[in-house]
Amino acid sequence: MQGKRNVVVLLLDTVRASAMRESGIPVLRSLAKRGTYYSAAVAPGTWTAPSHASLFTNKRVTEIPGVSKDFFGREEIDPWMVKNRFLNGGETTIASRLSRIGYQTTLLSNNPFLTSTTNLGLGFENIYDVWKESNIKYNKGLAEKLSVIINGGQSARHKMYLASYVCTRLLPKGALDWLYMELRNRLNEGVSKAEGRNRLDKGASDANAALRKYLEQRYNYGPQFIFMNYIEAHENYPARVAQDKWLYMSGILDLDERAARALYNGYIKRIRYLDRKISEAITTMKKSGVLDNATLIITSDHGQMFGEHHMLYHSLQPYEGIARVPLIAVNYTNGKIDSESERFDGPVPMNKLHGAISDLASGRTEALDGQLKGARYTVSEHTGISEGWDETLLRMLKPRSKSAARIYEAKHMNNKRVTAVYCGNMKLMHYFGERKDSMYDLDNDPEEEHNVIDVNRALAIKMAAQAK
Repeated sequence: MQGKRNVVVLLLDTVRASAMRESGIPVLRSLAKRGTYYSAAVAPGTWTAPSHASLFTNKRVTEIPGVSKDFFGREEIDPWMVKNRFLNGGETTIASRLSRIGYQTTLLSNNPFLTSTTNLGLGFENIYDVWKESNIKYNKGLAEKLSVIINGGQSARHKMYLASYVCTRLLPKGALDWLYMELRNRLNEGVSKAEGRNRLDKGASDANAALRKYLEQRYNYGPQFIFMNYIEAHENYPARVAQDKWLYMSGILDLDERAARALYNGYIKRIRYLDRKISEAITTMKKSGVLDNATLIITSDHGQMFGEHHMLYHSLQPYEGIARVPLIAVNYTNGKIDSESERFDGPVPMNKLHGAISDLASGRTEALDGQLKGARYTVSEHTGISEGWDETLLRMLKPRSKSAARIYEAKHMNNKRVTAVYCGNMKLMHYFGERKDSMYDLDNDPEEEHNVIDVNRALAIKMAAQAK
């Protein structure tokens, strides 16, 4: 192999594996057909921070204190968690490992969780926080008003709690419940508008522009490790239905087929747009020479639910819509795709991507494989919800607001630890004593509707041991 191979990772935030079956994504489907396609890789966690921390460190989520702690009710957690430290400063990440062997490491992120301030950027020499300009640019005035909750930290939230406490004492129950729902809906609508809900682009154009700028100004023609996070598939979709996850999860709103389909259609519109932006990024890298000798990896950190098991979005139990993500690896020589192609449909542990990239970069392998296919057991861990900053507020309001009470209960119930364990076609959902475990034969029951644990107890015991 001539020189060190460039490694480029395009992480398509929130893209579930089954989305690859949709029409209108010719670039992604072509890459999957022409490269190595792991059709149903397993995300290590159920939301951004745990999954990225695991991908970068080669550790399970439960082995990383900063992402496996209980975020529900911890007042030091800010609502968007951009001030939290998800990794300690001494962690060896894939970026730091590659930097030590001569790679120039670059992170371009559309996700506020994935940045130097959260330590998920550890090891990257160049960090472009694209999200700072992209995700709030559509309504800057409103975004500035919303940011007081972040910038004010605990002080701002304590004032909000105090005002809420006064309201619980002065307002009648009916008025309090109406006021809470009115303010909640306004806040959610404000966040949605600030993020450009009705637009297809949530930063991809800016990320690609930053990539071009980097390659024009800072590319040293040495070996490259480039990691880009695109967030188009994340929630706040172009859809004319309510989009507050917890209103549906609590049963305040009915997650019927119409609402689920509207949200899913908005989701797919964003992925189709992203497909075009991926093509644009590839063209940019071809022109710069990055793809003269490179491996391009396309994957995701977690999926998204749209009504399956009465669930919406992610940071929930690791059912297939959340746990399964696509993984595509394509080798380029002289800017063209090598002709070899392969498809693997078994479970692949995404946290092992760290080792596979390390093998590739060090020259031990010439294609992405490494430890990906050899695991007997693969796990996806849900250690709790990410949306826990308002626990104090909900707990204060719930005695006199039925809506706050229902949302509090829904968040509390979904904050339980759950680990999915895969062994071939079998999948165990282990609930750590909170409820009876369930097992599914995914070959015959891909929708996870029929619990077959009673006729597979010996295997279930072995799989449950892997969840500890």
